[in-house]
Formats: sequence, structure tokens, C-alpha cells
Amino acid sequence: MKKSILFAKLESLDRRLKKPSREVKEEIARCAAGFEGERKLLYYLSEINGPVRILHDIRLPFPNGFAHFQIDTIVITRSLLIVIDAKHFTGHLIFDRNTRQLIRGQKMFEDPITQVHRHKRGLEHWLDKPVPIIPLVALTHSNVRMEMIPPDSPDQSIIMYVQEIPAKVDELHHQKTPILTEKEVHLLANKFQSYHRPYDPDVTTLFQIRPDQLKHGIQCPQCKMWSVKRVKRKWICSECRAVLKDPHLPALKDYVRLFGVRAVNRQIREFTGIESASTVKKLLRKWAVDKAGETKGRVYILPEEWKWE
Repeated sequence: MKKSILFAKLESLDRRLKKPSREVKEEIARCAAGFEGERKLLYYLSEINGPVRILHDIRLPFPNGFAHFQIDTIVITRSLLIVIDAKHFTGHLIFDRNTRQLIRGQKMFEDPITQVHRHKRGLEHWLDKPVPIIPLVALTHSNVRMEMIPPDSPDQSIIMYVQEIPAKVDELHHQKTPILTEKEVHLLANKFQSYHRPYDPDVTTLFQIRPDQLKHGIQCPQCKMWSVKRVKRKWICSECRAVLKDPHLPALKDYVRLFGVRAVNRQIREFTGIESASTVKKLLRKWAVDKAGETKGRVYILPEEWKWE
């Protein structure tokens, strides 16, 4: 299970900011909680038997093509599909069906029940044959207690503690008549994956970060200082004197996450603090997956997967 592009980009942004941003750190905390909840959900879903495909963090367009919906987890069986929204909240949660709100203490959050029904409607447009879609909300934290208002709301059946999910999936699966063949289960999963468009925002714009607010250079993985230099074909930290192997690679990944996969030699020199154009040229030749243009002003295309690796 890999982190989302947003999560990875925020970590790079936080690491590079000269002055810490409360908004960035709060968003990182939300991403970390979501990641832990989804990791725990996938752990329990691994108990499910039979021909099944489990997809994580799938983002698909609505029919109009202008908006997208993002599903934490889709379980595809021969009998039905289950869309699951994982919530890694602690404490006493109140699901108020009158106001369509999730309440914890004095804070109110977007209603996950409404959200998972929206995901269900979006997914229906992607099916070539009518397959039942069951929406569920999984509470993944061990220290959580749930209350529903009113207590007899039919939405009670949608909310589950994560450890209950495998038995519920098996129960739902055996209640339904198989509609898909095993091959069609895999074809449908592959279809979702092929149309998946991950959320890939420009985080510097999102948080209104100027270039002069970012640290340049290469960080030492041992002492954490931004003091790594290329000296006589070796990468050396001028603070702790550590001799390092490929410490420039995290810096190149930071560049991709903050500014995109396209780069020219000058931009990488400015961002990493490497003074030698020939050194940067060798690094770009080594790591680039493609290039465009002539020698002067040549644009190098760095790996797309660096956005989340």
C-alpha cells in the first residue's frame, strides 16, 4: 500500500519550508490518519476468501467528466461490489441523521454516510451490467465509540467497526446470486484501475507558498542538516562528515513533488545547491525517463512515480 500523491507532496513541502506551516502540518496529520485507517482496513480485508479484487484509493470521473469521486476501498466479488469509506477517528462519534453531520465533541465533520452514497451513485455509471453496490463506513481506530441519532435509523447498518468487515462481506456475498464470472471480476477491476486519475494538486499553490519560502540544497539523512556537497566524486555532509550514497535522490524527488517532472539543468542546480552543471547533467541523464530539446535548454522528464515513492 502506497501513500497518496497529496500525502507525499505535503511531506516534501513540510521538509522544505523555511518556516513551519500549521495548515500544512494539519493536512499531513489528516493524511496520516487516513493512511493508517486504510492500511488497517486492508489488513482485515485480506481475510476474505474466494474470487475477489480489492482496490485501494480509486478516483474516477463522474459521467459529465468535470468532477471526480474518490473511493477509499472497492471490494469486487462475483455477487456484488462494496464501497468502503475508512474513518480513523478516536473518541465518541455521533452520526446525526437529522442534520447529516458527523459530530465529535464540539467539532463537526462531513458526513461519511452521505459521502459513501455519493460514491455508490458514481460507481453505478461504470457498470456494464446491474451489480448490487453496498456502501459501508468502517471505523478503524481501536479507541472509538459510535452513536446514531435517531438510534433506529436504517443507516445504522452502514456503520461498522473495522474488525466486523470481513464477516459482513462474506455474509453479503453469500446472500447474493453470482452475476459476474471470475474473469469479469478481474476485467472490472482492471477497468477501474485504467481510468483511475489520482488527485495531484500543486501544493505550493494550494498553500500559497512562494519559491523564496523553500529551502534549497540536499539534506543529510544522518544529521538532518542541509549541508551535503559533492567533493571529489563523493557526497559528503559538511556538518557530520558522513560519506553518503545517492543523497541527491530525495532532493530530486522533492523537486518532482513540488514542481513537476519536467526540469532543466539550471532549475535542478538551483534547487539542490549543486554548483557543477556537468554533475547535474550526469544525474539527469541517469534518472530521466525521457528528454526533449537540444543540448542547450534541454528539458529532462523525471519519473512520474517519484510523486508518491
